[in-house]
Amino acid sequence: MINIFEYLNYREFLKDAYEERHASDWRFSHRFIAEKAGFDSSMFNKILQGKRNLTDRMVEVFANIFCSDDREKSYFANMVSFNQAKTHTESRQFLEKLVASKECKVENLAKDQFEYFDHWYHAVVRELVTFYPYVGDDAALGLMVRPPISASQVKSSIALLERLSMIKKNEQTGFYEQTQGLVSSGFESYNTAVNAYIQQNLDVAQTAMDRFERDERNLSTLAFGCDEATYKELVEMVRRFRREVLAKVESCQKPNRVFQLGMQLFPLSDPYPPPQRRGRKRRIRGAEMQNASREGASCEIADESRADKSFEPAEVQGGDHEN
Repeated sequence: MINIFEYLNYREFLKDAYEERHASDWRFSHRFIAEKAGFDSSMFNKILQGKRNLTDRMVEVFANIFCSDDREKSYFANMVSFNQAKTHTESRQFLEKLVASKECKVENLAKDQFEYFDHWYHAVVRELVTFYPYVGDDAALGLMVRPPISASQVKSSIALLERLSMIKKNEQTGFYEQTQGLVSSGFESYNTAVNAYIQQNLDVAQTAMDRFERDERNLSTLAFGCDEATYKELVEMVRRFRREVLAKVESCQKPNRVFQLGMQLFPLSDPYPPPQRRGRKRRIRGAEMQNASREGASCEIADESRADKSFEPAEVQGGDHEN
């Protein structure tokens, strides 16, 4: 019997609950659910695949179909809000509501894993204890971090990493060491937590230029033009590079410092020609200019359409162009 309180992902719950019901009653099908919900028969599969989110009306419909009482319906609604939250704050808010349910079976793990992404320094502390002889001096360890963190932050971080089985104390040496414990990324709404974590690291990176000398940092940026196919190849190149970096780091026998490597690949312009967007039409300046030329109209325009294809991408090294 499917227990909704063992889930934090509503799509996983719907998938398992549907398969259980369908196995005992062949008439309980996607078509049956579509008729009850009032949408196309393919919509339920798109929801399970993450291609469509649930609206408030659909939450009520699915709760009536798959939940047996008001407690389950309330839990289901909070689970949907948790998974579909757009901000880290919203995710935390609805997670608290979920784990506040006495029936919830995943309270400690969910809260601890979510907390890991709350602060950028948890990952730093995990790396530091592998080579720093930490035996309980929280203030000293906090001063090793750049920028420094407080003794209370170190203490809570050590406790969290131990609960997540990411570090453990070696009883023979008295020092901490890393384990294979990992933070799960299986829940959809962890995306918002990870995004908040990345934002924190970007904020820390922003001050690196002022906190470190040139020989202690390497900052660069690269702007270029390419097409969608090339972009996908670049994404894969970045992934391969990350794996190579991890492999190189694992081969390091005597680490003595914690580093952060940030890699960002994102657009700095809209695609041209721009895609058709539902509900509005976008005017293309180039097309307007061509039409005006055909009609013999004269107008003054900015020199924005000019592009010299012989230009190479410009790489800017942080050490060479400081303010």
